[in-house]
This record gives sequence, structure tokens and C-alpha cells, in this order.
Amino acid sequence: MVTGSQYYRPSDVVAAVCVPASLFLFLNLLLLSPPPPSSITTLQDATTNIQTQSPTTTTATTTVRKIGPSINTTGGEGRREDLLLFTPILRCASTSLINLLGLLSKHNNFHMQKRPRRKAELVHIPKVDLQREMVANISKISTPSVVIESAAYINFTVYGKERPIRVSLVRDPVERAVSWYYHARAPYHLVERHAAFPDTILPSRAFLKKDLESCLKSRSDTECRYIPGKEMLGHTVEFFCGHQDFCPIFGDMRALLRAKEVVEREWAVVGVLEEWNNTLHVLHHYIPRFFEGASQLYYEHLHHSKTKTNTNFYKPQVDPKAKEFLKTSFHVEYEFYEFVKQRLHRQYRALNTANDL
Repeated sequence: MVTGSQYYRPSDVVAAVCVPASLFLFLNLLLLSPPPPSSITTLQDATTNIQTQSPTTTTATTTVRKIGPSINTTGGEGRREDLLLFTPILRCASTSLINLLGLLSKHNNFHMQKRPRRKAELVHIPKVDLQREMVANISKISTPSVVIESAAYINFTVYGKERPIRVSLVRDPVERAVSWYYHARAPYHLVERHAAFPDTILPSRAFLKKDLESCLKSRSDTECRYIPGKEMLGHTVEFFCGHQDFCPIFGDMRALLRAKEVVEREWAVVGVLEEWNNTLHVLHHYIPRFFEGASQLYYEHLHHSKTKTNTNFYKPQVDPKAKEFLKTSFHVEYEFYEFVKQRLHRQYRALNTANDL
């Protein structure tokens, strides 16, 4: 629905007006109101508690290992230049890129494979038979095509198939965690999810009322606890590490080192939300078969639409001290994030250097 120049999701209107249950009306009022004042001083106690739970965990430093010259991995032996595999990572501008690819499919004449909606994203697939089946299904798709699949990295050559061109997006790890926390409480998300899966149990009132600051202060609340050394499906490093036993472990150094190696070898481009313009520029020039005209189409059709970029209207301002507290657990995630940013910068500089020659 469009009112004047403002865009609204149909499910927002349903949540605010038409749903008979008072839950959604209460939710809108709750999330649109300022969060209650809370003292973050007690977060130090929670930090102590986390460190006590995981005393033997080794975390990475924030030093970024220098990488060699960027390699354009969109071509070469054993790689299909007509098949693009986009691995979306929740709350990392995936909706924006999917909508952009939809526009580009008409502009650059390729197919967008429909992605079935799932109750939960399929990320970790430890069973080899399921990996083989997924690789076979992707490999038999008619081309040129874009495939959207949330599963962590699978080596296609192990199963005798040519590798697709791979792209993904990442974002600041703490900002992603905050966005994920409030996305789970957003009215449009709850309504759309319940419409797609009617058997979904609606969240409790206590869950909906809980802000991030309160969650962090509660030592017994595991929802917002990111404990290095514990298995935590869906953290950013896991998507690039793959399906080894250590890949789902949050803050694992083995997972970090493998993720870096896989990115350098397998990913044509890993974009960065905070470097959006540079990301579009690199995508355009490194993968023109699919991304030629990306910047122009994005700013003409998507940039001003909050719905097409999946912006959460209901996410409140978060106390900076809460973010700083979260950051203490994200050393490995930040090292990977800085590594990806450095790689993107190197790719961008390589393009500018080539233009100067």
C-alpha cells in the first residue's frame, strides 16, 4: 500500500488494523513507543558471567591478516560463468540484493530461480547425502540463472560438479545481532510468518516486551547470549566455513581460518552492507553478466523503498553501552568482517587502478 510518498507492507496494515487479536495491536504500540530507561551498568556483571561460563575459549585478535592481490574468481577452469549462487545471510541486506537481482534479471536476461519459503533457514547440513543432493539440484538448473540458497559452503568439485559463481553480503556483527533481535519482534515479520505457517506459535507477551538491554542484563536469558566456544547456528563465519563439526561453534579459530581460505578461493564477491556503493561497483565490474547496471537500477527503484529493502520500522535505538557489551563476545566475527572489508577494498582499488592505466 502507498500513501503519499510513504510505503507500507500489507501485513503492517493487517497487524495494526485488521487482526482481531489484541496481541498485534499491543505489539505495534509497544514497538513504536520509546524503550523504557534501563541502566546498563549491570551489564558488567553479565560479562563476568559469560567469561566464567567459557574460561578456556581462545579468541582471535582483531589484527587483519593481509591478503594477496584480489583474484577475479568468476571464470577459470571448473567454474560455470552462467550460474550465480547467492548465499543470503539473515539481516545482511539480502532482501535488497534479491530484489535488485529481480530487476537485473530483466535487464541482463537471466532467470531467477524461485526460492521456497521455509520455517527455518537450512544452513548446517552435516549429512553428505543431503549435500550431494543439493549440489545435484543446483547443477541441473537451466542457465543463465541465479540460485538463492542459504546453506553454508559446499565444495561442488567434491561431488563432481562445476563450481558456480558465488556472492554474499555481510554486515557489522553487532549491528546484525541487534537487527536480528528486533526482527524477531517486528509486527510485519510475525504476521507474514503466521500467514505462511499458520501452525506457528505466536510469541508470548513477555517475549514481545523484552528489549535488548533487559535481555543482556538477565544472566539466565540465553536469547542474546553469544558465548565463544558454544554451538550457535547461523553466525556469519559458519556460512563460509562449511559443514565441518567446528563450523557452527561461535568464536572458533579453526572456523575463522577456514572461512577466510574459502572466501579467497571460492567467492567472487563478498559485499559489505556498510560499504554498499563500493559493493555495487565491484559486483558490476567483476560479474557484469549478472550485475551490469546494478547501481543505476538500485537507486532508481529500491533505494527509497523501505519495504523492498526490508527495513524494520519498529527497531528502537539501542544504548551504545549495550552494543559495546555485545562486542566483547564477537572478536572472531569482527576479524572475519574486517578481512572481508579489506578484500572488498582491494577489489575496488584494483578496478580504479585498471581505469587509470
